[in-house]
Amino acid sequence: MADADVEILLKFEGGHTNTILCVDSTPDGSKIVSGGEEGEICIWARNGNLLHRLPSQDHDCTSVTLSKSNSNIFYAAVGTTVKVFDDRDLQAAVETYQFNEDEINQLVLDEKDQYLAACDDSGEIKIISLQEKRLYKTLRRKHTNICSTACFRVRKPWEIFTGGMDCNLIHWDFSRPKCVNQFSMQELQDAPSELGVYMVNPPFLHHLSMSPDGKYLACALENGFVSIFDATKKQISELFTLHGHTQGVSQVTFITETKLITGGNDCAINAWDLAKMEEDNDQMPHNATNGHASPIHNRNSYITDCCKIGEIHHESKINWLKYFAHEERSFVLVADQTSALTMIPVFQM
Repeated sequence: MADADVEILLKFEGGHTNTILCVDSTPDGSKIVSGGEEGEICIWARNGNLLHRLPSQDHDCTSVTLSKSNSNIFYAAVGTTVKVFDDRDLQAAVETYQFNEDEINQLVLDEKDQYLAACDDSGEIKIISLQEKRLYKTLRRKHTNICSTACFRVRKPWEIFTGGMDCNLIHWDFSRPKCVNQFSMQELQDAPSELGVYMVNPPFLHHLSMSPDGKYLACALENGFVSIFDATKKQISELFTLHGHTQGVSQVTFITETKLITGGNDCAINAWDLAKMEEDNDQMPHNATNGHASPIHNRNSYITDCCKIGEIHHESKINWLKYFAHEERSFVLVADQTSALTMIPVFQM
């Protein structure tokens, strides 16, 4: 994955007629589901063949997620409704959950497919028990604006992180339910004046991702930064901030324990290796700068681009990214502001 335009491997066309908003796939890409404006939902094969196209619906499909335990099952957010589909019979949804009162922005599953979280425009997060097919908990009164993203904590079955347009990152124990901690990204993102380009937009949280080993939590921010938290302890803490985008970051996705990809409104898809940051940390104190890093005012952290390892220049703003690996090759699926899904080969992981 080099700092250059790359050859597009495949365009998935002929399914959507409007902008694609979201995409998910199995770990090997053998089944791909995309959702878009006017509720269009398409199921694809890895080679780009359209397998199924569901009828358009009354509201946009803003999020799709495939079951981790049964690849025939997938969940789709359509307006305020969560619809559960079995692709062996797509005549109608096999289950419908109507617990959210405002438009759902993201659906996420826990590690064991026991709970589904649906965060919405009201700032609430509904935790649905999939085994009991009922509303388990409602998380509320912490986000003061749209809740745009959620992420279950790895190996901590009762914990979840949420972020939103109030610039707040909230850490919950949803079994009680209780707010364990919260962080104002406006306070944390006190960037130096020389990085003025990143100070124009507020640090809204658009997307969250956790490394497979549970060590890192990454936050995609509207101000162009990606904030990295240490999640090894019960109480998470911010480690450092990545800068490689010139506009808001819409997506962040871990693909290994230390490597992640990010996408943004600058049409860039960047690759990062946090192991490089660990190497630098061994040699450089937190308040130092070596041309690759700038200290952030009033906190034990800094802004850096030293672990950026590649960039793809895409043709449109990024709505959603999904990584998968097949036959020792790595690919990223890109949903952008067009009606075509793009599959791009990336560097060997």
